[in-house]
Amino acid sequence: MAKHIYNKIYSPQEYKIVNITNKEIINDYIEEIKQRKLKKTTITQYYNDLRIFSIFVKKQCENISFLELTKKDFRRLSIWLSDECKMSNARTNRLLSSCRALLTYCEDSDDYEYDNNIARKVKGLPNEPVKTDEDTYFISFDQITNIRQNLLNTNKIQLAVLHMMFFDSGARRNEVAQVQKYGLLNGNKTNIVVGKRGKNFPLVYLNDTKELIKLWLDKRGDDNIDSLWVVGSGTNKRKASYAILYDWILKIRKIFSSIEGRQINIFPHSYRHSRCESLLQGTDTRIIDSETGQPKKFSLEQVQLFLHHSDPKTTQGYTKDHSEEIINNMFGI
Repeated sequence: MAKHIYNKIYSPQEYKIVNITNKEIINDYIEEIKQRKLKKTTITQYYNDLRIFSIFVKKQCENISFLELTKKDFRRLSIWLSDECKMSNARTNRLLSSCRALLTYCEDSDDYEYDNNIARKVKGLPNEPVKTDEDTYFISFDQITNIRQNLLNTNKIQLAVLHMMFFDSGARRNEVAQVQKYGLLNGNKTNIVVGKRGKNFPLVYLNDTKELIKLWLDKRGDDNIDSLWVVGSGTNKRKASYAILYDWILKIRKIFSSIEGRQINIFPHSYRHSRCESLLQGTDTRIIDSETGQPKKFSLEQVQLFLHHSDPKTTQGYTKDHSEEIINNMFGI
């Protein structure tokens, strides 16, 4: 049935005239997930889903770039898939998940001017949702601390540093990958890294993370590698690649799932969302407000600056929806 629906929507002739930028984005993303060593069947599934998505954009959205689509367009996609294409709710949700995963990749990549995954804000149809990269899991500060301690207890010092550097800085993977080992014990900022749109800035980390860095550098010993991140040992030691950082986060994910006793999907970008939420809600007990003596809450404008966003709406898109909680508190529910 699924193959029948796919053949009904997709045709090579139609795909030929799909926006060339969209085809390039799809090809880039497929290369990315191939590098992650996903199963061949899973990669094919993503590829088929995204080609259907591109044909919808050609037919219903004037063949514009994926990066220009609005929340309304993704709602229309959901309706088109279920009503016109007669897809089941589960199949529709899976395809929407593929779209969100693709745009999460664009959001995280320096190759695309894209900061806010609109597709993430469109809910799926009733059914058990499909979990992929797009599902933003907000890691609480207590969970961050528990993972840190577990990594320390098991002598995974470099992973502990990576874990805390991602969280403290709220940085993208490409930015964290650029951190060098020099001068990290002299303050609370890294070397200058190059972020999206060519922005230059250092990453910020707190004192307990600095203590981890010292442990890691002592354990690592002397070498002529500038990067903070290395693989191998002795004469086989070398700089860790950008791709390896992703694999290390997946290792941390396994440890996190083991601690929680359930499968939890986190990705490098999960730390960025979690840091944004932590600073806005004041849950990081290491940062104390001098006036109240309580963990400090930062304004949206402050967090926007910290994450190097050009628009506060982008920062707002990184947060949890607290509307129900606010309403409940208003009326004591």
